[in-house]
Amino acid sequence: MDEEVSAAAPDLLRRLTIPMAAAVAIVVAIAWYITWASTDGMMMALAPGMLGSTDLAVFFALNVVMMVAMMLPSALPMVLAYRGLTRLEGGVAVRPVDDVGTFAFLIPYFVVWGAFGMAALLGLTALGLLGPWTGLALFVPAATLGAAGVWQVTRTKEVCLAHCTSPMGFVVHHWRPGRLGAMRMGARHSLYCIGCCWLFMVVLFVAGATSLAWMGLASIAIFVEKLGVRPLLVSRAIGVLLVALGVIAAFAATLAM
Repeated sequence: MDEEVSAAAPDLLRRLTIPMAAAVAIVVAIAWYITWASTDGMMMALAPGMLGSTDLAVFFALNVVMMVAMMLPSALPMVLAYRGLTRLEGGVAVRPVDDVGTFAFLIPYFVVWGAFGMAALLGLTALGLLGPWTGLALFVPAATLGAAGVWQVTRTKEVCLAHCTSPMGFVVHHWRPGRLGAMRMGARHSLYCIGCCWLFMVVLFVAGATSLAWMGLASIAIFVEKLGVRPLLVSRAIGVLLVALGVIAAFAATLAM
């Protein structure tokens, strides 16, 4: 049991079997394809005057798919930690892993993330923060990038990141038995994950216009942070990069005025 609990994220990823890795790669690839195919439609649906005709159920489903594309790789260590502990009782492996329970853990994680993404997009649209910008509003992307950079050094970010980079610690500490317990754990993990990464998503929506390139960069940043290799240093380095991008965006906005 001690060996299981002490496993770090990179060690957990090494436990991926070839069939599991292939299945995850296929799911992520399909999610990225659906995201690419639907991005223009999502942004058109958010255009002023068209929001009332949007099918919110489809819009929500597309947000969930987008979160699968972006977040599944970084969520894998936590998923593997949960899956490994489902075979234990009293610290001893007594049963096969619970794959159904693992799906029960994953579903609320992505549903909550999808709900956050949908709420963020609708909220930013209602506030007129998704462009096109004129006047002082040209500085909205710069301000968003700067805020995201500052968030990287806050205590809340540090606490949430600590939960995300300690998969076994999180699973053991928050363990709930049964499939319903798995769903509760997945939902709780998503809240810590959102607390850690919510401004990445706001930056994506505001500064990146949900382009695949920005999505890919955000996914890589989140994955690197959650590997748990010197997480505070990595988090602060990303913060410095975001602030630098904010300064560049502010300079560009100044020239455009």
